[in-house]
Amino acid sequence: MHKQRLDRIGIMIALCALFAACSNQTAPAGPKFSGRLLLLAGENTNGADLFELTAAPAGSTYNYSVVTTGVFEAAASPDRTQLLYTTKDGILLRDLRTGDVKPLVKGETYCLAWSPDGKRFSYKQKPPAPEKAPGSAAGTATKLYVSDLDGKAKLIWEDLSANSGGPPGQLAALENAAGSSGCVHWIGPGRFIFERFVGMLPKQTKRAEAPRPNTTTTVILSDPVKFVDTDRKWSIQSVCQAGSGAFLRPHDQAQPILIARNLDNLKTLDPSPAPCSGCRFVGFAAQSCVPFFMEDATSTTTELFSLNPTNWQRQRGTRIDQTFSVTAQMLIKSSARLMIVGDVPASLLLVDTESGETVPFFPKSAAPPVLRSPRLVVWIEN
Repeated sequence: MHKQRLDRIGIMIALCALFAACSNQTAPAGPKFSGRLLLLAGENTNGADLFELTAAPAGSTYNYSVVTTGVFEAAASPDRTQLLYTTKDGILLRDLRTGDVKPLVKGETYCLAWSPDGKRFSYKQKPPAPEKAPGSAAGTATKLYVSDLDGKAKLIWEDLSANSGGPPGQLAALENAAGSSGCVHWIGPGRFIFERFVGMLPKQTKRAEAPRPNTTTTVILSDPVKFVDTDRKWSIQSVCQAGSGAFLRPHDQAQPILIARNLDNLKTLDPSPAPCSGCRFVGFAAQSCVPFFMEDATSTTTELFSLNPTNWQRQRGTRIDQTFSVTAQMLIKSSARLMIVGDVPASLLLVDTESGETVPFFPKSAAPPVLRSPRLVVWIEN
């Protein structure tokens, strides 16, 4: 009898140990990634590699493959079914459902941006190297185009100052120094905003428009194209394409970040301050206008929070036990529950925006060198 009792106790102990082991195996291991992630990685001197990353069947590891190489810039369509990207040869359009690729534009281009309806896109084109004597400015104008998805482009604006005795590539040099300034922000299917860095202009020809120096301009794609300049210059940080909401700041100020319901009329624009001081706007949740911000909580932690897109009131935030560089990029899921963060030199994280819990896509010891300096392009959700 005593032996049978001991046997029962032994069996119970074994079952408890087995149950605990099974419980440990099925316990949640942090946020889970699903869908497809496209990102650029590697140095950009000769173009980066475009990678596609997907969750493996087990859900705890990831598969990744090179889609194409030599990519300088990439932009996904608003519905995330197509991808524009630039190479040294021009602009190509990739169907993200079939993988089909169609060349659209030849030449060196940059500043890709989609219209909200996904039917058109804008880009800037750098001039070819001048064929005349050194110092000649002929043929050095930077041009802004709008094109349909068959590659039929319309010239919108041209930097004439570079063709009129000024230093070659004047506008391109100013834009390079200012980062993404001068690129287009679409505010409707037939309207967009861009900044004109034109400096001191020589006398314009009669056929040419005389653009005002250093202004923010609304372009209306009518026939003919209309330009509406503003007295105040704004730096646009982001415009929600799925609804209303835009974040911007005065061009000559790093802070504060301001909120506008829309950017339809820049002349009467009177934006409100964002409800935070010294915070950083990181992006809208995909397919919605829920904006997210982050600010340093301590030297080793970051506060992440969102705003209610109805009244712009700050929502309850969460603390992340990590800090991020000023160049870090974020993609936020449509549900606003998960966020992917790409940071230098080789950080790729999945973040729970409610708990602050983070999961690295790759362990530090196994981070593949080909994914260095990841630049996020698009999260295609299941």
